[in-house]
Amino acid sequence: MDIEMTVSPLRRGVGAGAVLLSGALLLGTALWDAPQSLLAQGLILLLGAALIWSGVRLWRDTEVSVRLVEDRLEESTGELIVTLDQVEEVVRGHLAFRPSNGFSLKLREEAEPRWRMGLWWRAGKRAAFGGAASSVQTRQLADALEKRLGQERQD
Repeated sequence: MDIEMTVSPLRRGVGAGAVLLSGALLLGTALWDAPQSLLAQGLILLLGAALIWSGVRLWRDTEVSVRLVEDRLEESTGELIVTLDQVEEVVRGHLAFRPSNGFSLKLREEAEPRWRMGLWWRAGKRAAFGGAASSVQTRQLADALEKRLGQERQD
């Protein structure tokens, strides 16, 4: 049975919309209520543009989903995130280094850095899942991962 973690359209819209609105407000402030200093105006413009870029990226990145298929975690696009034999441990305590509503994985060896804003990231010997996804879906994915890892280690 495959488990899938998706971000609902409402969460995508609210998250990306809030970031885009913040960027638009900063751009508006820099252009129509400009501070006296050109440096301050430039910094506000730069920050506003970065927020606009982040909002667009958040909307685009949360369009895909993460699936646990047989012995691997992959995106709905088919891109491999990690295989189960790379996973050393599932970490999901309150003080763990993980996204909001999510969990992280300790990997046996370093992996190529990759990131999907609001969904998952991978860097060094860590991968993490969650953020914009619901806590119910991330918990189900973490439970299924732990179960499969336990079965794999018994074999």
